[in-house]
Amino acid sequence: MVDETVDLRLVYFKNYEDYLDSFTTKKDAMYLGNKKIARSIVKLGYRSTELPYEEREFARRTNLAKQSLRPKIMGIQPFSRFMSPDNTDPVLLQFKHRESQIFNKVLSTIVFISCELISGYIDLGMSWHNAIRNSFKHTDWKGIFEGHAKLKPRSYHLSYRNNRNNEVLFNDSDNFKVMHDDVLGMIFMHKGDHKLIPVAGAWNKFSRNVNRSMADSPIYGTVVFYDHVVRKKV
Repeated sequence: MVDETVDLRLVYFKNYEDYLDSFTTKKDAMYLGNKKIARSIVKLGYRSTELPYEEREFARRTNLAKQSLRPKIMGIQPFSRFMSPDNTDPVLLQFKHRESQIFNKVLSTIVFISCELISGYIDLGMSWHNAIRNSFKHTDWKGIFEGHAKLKPRSYHLSYRNNRNNEVLFNDSDNFKVMHDDVLGMIFMHKGDHKLIPVAGAWNKFSRNVNRSMADSPIYGTVVFYDHVVRKKV
């Protein structure tokens, strides 16, 4: 029987070699000094609790993952439609880039943003859905994309830190549960597939569950995106 589990993380790899390289560590690069040798070790299963796909299986599963990304948004108008074609703010463009996949529940994204002495982690998908539902506590995403409102951490987000009054708050969201690890510190668990999402910059055993990237904006400064590809079956 063919396993039809959709492994959506595969769509982020340019090719099979790039996929194999994702299993290697900094120590591999330091001591082996040769990517071919490192990839050979990866193929034998010595760098993961799961055996990497063979090249043909990688191609099959990548195709399956791409097929699952077909647009499925029904009746949802993206907030990015309010964004001017002339607006080139890097952070807003990153929000726009993720809309379809987040609304399709293919991607679940946490955003870290800092504003003066206030910072916090935000469940992007929940924030958008709260705006659509016009919930009591919601962000003005229409105004944000139009350019006359600004995204700021609030006390009801995943985490909220206000250095003015030394206030720190944590809240579970629709998609994530806030957890604390003795070594890694704050960590999030996705409620759908129960994968752990670390936010610390250092590499750890859960780092493969998230793709961490940054965008610099004249409006928002440096914003950190934590993208988790949701595991599911078709």
